[in-house]
Order: sequence, then structure tokens, then C-alpha cells
Amino acid sequence: GGHGADLHARAQSLRTAVFAGNDVGGTCVNRGCVPSKALLAASGRVREMRDSAHLESLGIQVDADAVQYSREGIAAHAKNLANRVKGNLEASLVGL
Repeated sequence: GGHGADLHARAQSLRTAVFAGNDVGGTCVNRGCVPSKALLAASGRVREMRDSAHLESLGIQVDADAVQYSREGIAAHAKNLANRVKGNLEASLVGL
């Protein structure tokens, strides 16, 4: 994307300009890759916590029926992660 291209160009001592719409980072950071991977990671943790046989083989005992999660909390985590990545991108671009 534009950020990576800008970093590469700057390393070559080239001057650059980056134009962004409302959402720095585009679809990947704000609605696609980053939030999707956060949701997949959370669902993976829930699945792992429900695999009591596997956990017992590691010396961990859990009640698989007691694993609970909040869809809203997981969605908020995904949004917070995307916002943090977006903020880091914005700060990096300003620093260039």
C-alpha cells in the first residue's frame, strides 16, 4: 500500500506525498484484514479453551462448558486493534 511505498521511496531519498481518504490504512486496516484476523484469533482461543482433552494433555484442567465470551467484547477488541494500527500508521506518516 501507500505506507510501504512511501517508506521505500524515502529510503531511496525520494520525496513523496501520500493522499488518504477518511480512513488511513484503507479497507485492510479498518474493515478487512486487521479486524478479521482479530476476530479469528479470538474464536481460535475459545475453540482451544473448549478442547479439554488437549488441555489436559498439557496438564491444564478446564470445564469446557464454562467457557463464555461476549460477542460485543470481541468486536470491541477488533475495533480497538484496528484503531491502534490506524493511529500507528498516521503517526508514522506524520513522522516522515
